[in-house]
Amino acid sequence: MCHQFARLLALIFACLMPLAPVFAGAWLQQEGQGFSATSLTLRRDLAAVRGLSPVQRIPAEFGYYGEYGLHARWTVGVDLNVSRGRSAHALLFARRPLPQLGRANTAVELALGLNQSSEVWAPMQRVTLSYGRGFDTRWRDRALSGWIALDLGHEWRSKGREQTWKLDATVGLNRPGKLAPLLQVETSKTAGAAVSVAVTPSLRVPLARRFGQDAPELVIGFQHKRAETRSLGVKLAIWHRF
Repeated sequence: MCHQFARLLALIFACLMPLAPVFAGAWLQQEGQGFSATSLTLRRDLAAVRGLSPVQRIPAEFGYYGEYGLHARWTVGVDLNVSRGRSAHALLFARRPLPQLGRANTAVELALGLNQSSEVWAPMQRVTLSYGRGFDTRWRDRALSGWIALDLGHEWRSKGREQTWKLDATVGLNRPGKLAPLLQVETSKTAGAAVSVAVTPSLRVPLARRFGQDAPELVIGFQHKRAETRSLGVKLAIWHRF
């Protein structure tokens, strides 16, 4: 996994030019425009899938993310996540651009809200630094464009008693109105716990081709996650620009 992640980081610096993606933290929404993503993830313990242990129930995870361009230099939004019987959070956030690094976009985001742990709600804060860069390249004589993004975040949950570092990477292709691949790698480390890694290759499917690049999209992904247990999952999401 470490070697694969290193290759992903190396690919970032091989990108050629900036190009705004559908959804990434380093880019701000244009004033008066927005984006939303509603997702559902279903997982099953990998050992149970292989028939090596009894089936272990892993709660379904529901998420909603929405952001809106309040100003040319301010994007605001909401981040909701619920893992039934385990945890949840509800955050409001604001994002502001930082100076560009060459041809790459950077931004900082501050989120405030609440998190639930053991059925108790407590204050939660999150700070995220984002890096994003688009690319144009050719593969087998075909022009390809897309983006790569890195998001480094630090969370304080339960009044700061639980602190977590997160590093997420996203690679996607731009193919308006057509099927487009997407790869997400999410890592997190909470004090006193093992590193959690989730790898999710996905396919973006336009739901209404007549709307072109603004068409709502169905995102279908298969996830392998290593945390307290190793699990396989299916992730479904609806992306929508407004």
